[in-house]
Amino acid sequence: MTERVVVITGAGRGIGRATAEAFAQHGTHVVVAARSQAELAATAEAVRAGGGEATSVPCDVTAEPHVKRLVTAAAGITGRIDIVVCNAGVAAVAPFTQLTMTDWEQTLRVTLTGTFLVCKHAVAHMQSGGQLFTLGSIAGRSGFPHWSAYSAAKFGVLGFSEAIRAELRQRGIRVTAVIPGAVNTPLWDTVPGEWSRANMLQPADVARAIVRAAAEPPHVSVDEIVLGHIAGVL
Repeated sequence: MTERVVVITGAGRGIGRATAEAFAQHGTHVVVAARSQAELAATAEAVRAGGGEATSVPCDVTAEPHVKRLVTAAAGITGRIDIVVCNAGVAAVAPFTQLTMTDWEQTLRVTLTGTFLVCKHAVAHMQSGGQLFTLGSIAGRSGFPHWSAYSAAKFGVLGFSEAIRAELRQRGIRVTAVIPGAVNTPLWDTVPGEWSRANMLQPADVARAIVRAAAEPPHVSVDEIVLGHIAGVL
């Protein structure tokens, strides 16, 4: 993976940061994007400490000019983008009758529209053998009470991934949907209820799976990666 350019959104913490650190171990140039500049700086420092190169680009994936700026910065490093990990996402968890329009629209805009915008602009700079990773969820396969907005967004991510996979196949660009169960990330800090964090995947578990798939030869398409904790669904 040496000299590859990898773009990761939502890279300030959780799965995004863990994935940036995992790619760093292969000497990759990681372009990390998130809204928090402080978190971005910490991730970039971790990437460099792990042996990779890092470029930080503050970015709100719901704003198309931000996404264009991110893609331009990444493509300017070597003239191409090799791997994209669309990890940015949020969750509003409440009975659907209590969700505000702001909650609903923000969940879909960040999680689904953000994925669309990043993929749309990144593929112009990708060549055969490139790879797009989209972050789905088990909630994108099964609906859970109080997770309606998140499930709608993640179902959308998986449908979008399947459609663009078919569109990009002739160009040799692969699309891998990553579908984890519950992952112990800061998302859970604000979710109501009692949850067994010990029975969740760790961000590094998801990151390892992404890096393994990215190491496959260009003719191998890993369409989906489904990950779960041995304890089962929470």
